[in-house]
Amino acid sequence: MIKKILSILMLISLLIVFSLASFEALENSNSFSKDFYIENTYKHTGSKNLVTGIYLDYRLFDSIFEASILLVSVTGIIFMSKRDDEVL
Repeated sequence: MIKKILSILMLISLLIVFSLASFEALENSNSFSKDFYIENTYKHTGSKNLVTGIYLDYRLFDSIFEASILLVSVTGIIFMSKRDDEVL
């Protein structure tokens, strides 16, 4: 019974925290970055598609580094989980 009450209280607390955080994010959002990307993406990238221009020009290196970190992590996990007597 106590576990149920604690679980419900934790769920309610998380709901309150996330709702307050989302309201705070909505209040602090400004349109400067949105306006900048809408006005300048075609000039900077030459792409007519706004999403493609942002992803392939502004976010390309970030995505490449994220993919390489994922590759190194997976390789490390495979290497560490391999037994000495197994051969791939």
